[in-house]
Amino acid sequence: MEKNPRLDFIKHFGLTHDPFETPVAEQELARIQDIFYTYYSPPSSQEELLSRLRTTHHAFIFGAPGSGKSTLRLMLDADCRTVLDGTLPVTYLLGEDIQRPLTAQEHGERLARALAVDLTLAVLEQFNPLKPFPTSEEIQSLREQVQWGGRPLKRLLRTVLRKIKGEEKADSTWGLSKDWHIIGKAPVKYVNASAQLGEVVAALLEEPPASAAPRGWEMFWKGLETARLWHFDRFLLLVDEVDARQREADEMTALVAPLLETLPQMETRQVWGKFFLPPELKETVRPLLQSHYRKDLNSPSFFPIMIEWDEKALRQLLTQRLRAARPASGPPYAGLNNLATAGLNLDAKVIQAAEGSPRRLLRIISDLIDIHVHRAPDSPLLSQEDWEEYQQKEK
Repeated sequence: MEKNPRLDFIKHFGLTHDPFETPVAEQELARIQDIFYTYYSPPSSQEELLSRLRTTHHAFIFGAPGSGKSTLRLMLDADCRTVLDGTLPVTYLLGEDIQRPLTAQEHGERLARALAVDLTLAVLEQFNPLKPFPTSEEIQSLREQVQWGGRPLKRLLRTVLRKIKGEEKADSTWGLSKDWHIIGKAPVKYVNASAQLGEVVAALLEEPPASAAPRGWEMFWKGLETARLWHFDRFLLLVDEVDARQREADEMTALVAPLLETLPQMETRQVWGKFFLPPELKETVRPLLQSHYRKDLNSPSFFPIMIEWDEKALRQLLTQRLRAARPASGPPYAGLNNLATAGLNLDAKVIQAAEGSPRRLLRIISDLIDIHVHRAPDSPLLSQEDWEEYQQKEK
């Protein structure tokens, strides 16, 4: 078996996994779904941010790449999926697959597909076999949504059905939700493989009768009607990844502009936009909102939030990472100083070098570990020599 010096280093300290391997939230979500949410550590003075973001207001969250926008969005999604109050989060990503600004109609259709996925997921997660079986109207309307949700959603439903039938084994910790990765989601709760849920899933996989499908925004509005049939009465639209690829500010503005124009219509249907945007869009979003709302970005209808990290918050993030990777019976680690030679004060060094960026902090630590295991694989502790080599490499 091939040696893995980095893994040996991690295991030496009794950690269950490497908490510094992937500094990008989406990559981390794919790598360690089971424990992703235990990594969360909020920026300073924003501990109540999740509850504020769940209110019936539009919100604009500004932060540089690597500041934690996507992590916050993922936490808000998870919070809505676990604290059940009739709120359905709809994740709408405007990432690298989009090569040009979208028309309003294209946004409507993409949003309809995103809603179909998140609504079906919510029905699976919240299904209670002790409650009355869904009505034929509920099943029929959701079956149509499944058709719009695309191949990954159908593949998930087929996988779930096989496990309910006992053809494949369900996970002991997460139940059916272990397979949420098929649609790019992480599990937030155990989902039981009940026979009643199997009946629902089998019904959803049946082909609906042929009919003329709505187009554009009508698809999205119809999806909301279906969601209301399933007892969801307000919706948080989580818009993210506008800066996932190299785009100029005017390109990013053009990408979100049709959504901002539709916010008044969304409000009447209890849809509240939560926009996770780069800081340079703050000034371009402002006149768009004024033209459609005649209100400023700082009005009570919107609350702009700037994600910022100070030394205390970065130190807490570092501690939380180590806590999440430590088994319950393992030794507590307050920071990197526990993994380094005495007197090095490595925590202070990496936090200062991170310059307020949590992603940069994690990358520095990851690079530092790589340098150490290459330079001195038989030494258990990070050292001054490792830090100096890292600094030299960064020059």
